[in-house]
Amino acid sequence: MKKGWLNYVNLSDHYERKARFLPAILTVLPLLPVSAAFGAPLLEWIKLLGAGVGLAAVVAVGVSHVASACGNRMQEKLWPGWPHDAPTNRWLHPDEKSISTQQKERWYQVIKKLLQLDIAHTIKEGDAGELRAVINDAVRGLRNLLWKAPEAERVLLHNIDYGFARNFAGLRIVWITFAIGSLLGCWAAYIWFTGAILWGVVSTVVMVGTVALAFLLPAYVRMKAQYYAESFFAATMVISLRKESETQTQEG
Repeated sequence: MKKGWLNYVNLSDHYERKARFLPAILTVLPLLPVSAAFGAPLLEWIKLLGAGVGLAAVVAVGVSHVASACGNRMQEKLWPGWPHDAPTNRWLHPDEKSISTQQKERWYQVIKKLLQLDIAHTIKEGDAGELRAVINDAVRGLRNLLWKAPEAERVLLHNIDYGFARNFAGLRIVWITFAIGSLLGCWAAYIWFTGAILWGVVSTVVMVGTVALAFLLPAYVRMKAQYYAESFFAATMVISLRKESETQTQEG
């Protein structure tokens, strides 16, 4: 029954669980101190949601897509020209200085061989709009080639890591709000309702931690995007070598 519900709400996929659902669950955790201070069974509700059964499974897919939507907004803030200023696209652009010209020329040759898209020729033509379009077509084409390719296992892992970091960062306004509410609630419970001071202290620590995390996460998301781009192009080169070897074997 549990597996059936998970399949129905599209949470049986590892990306869906880690990159979308997990950030949404973590967003609720700042409420645990205030829940404990007032004796509310929030942890039990989270366990039920995590189990993915019955109505909780429907809620699970809802919160996972909310996390994805918030992540997309964060992505647009970090890369306003998405997808053209994303690392995978930007690294192919001739004006990108962080990648050597020789490396980009190797990528252009491989892309031409695999996809019949000639980025080098488009650069010589000098049409900036066409160049952006060709680069984006190349990235999409490579992404399709990498889909479930044995050489792309590392790409998948980095894509999941990036998705988690992006979505969790996108939800930061939510978990900061929850942390503030928990802080106020815990101290109110201690001052007016004879609650334990422990939960006030815990909520204060959580509040400081969430604020610090909110400032650190954007840079972390950028780093994860770069890791994905590195594995993306590395896998592309390996696939190109495999196909070349297969062609030589067939011809031999």
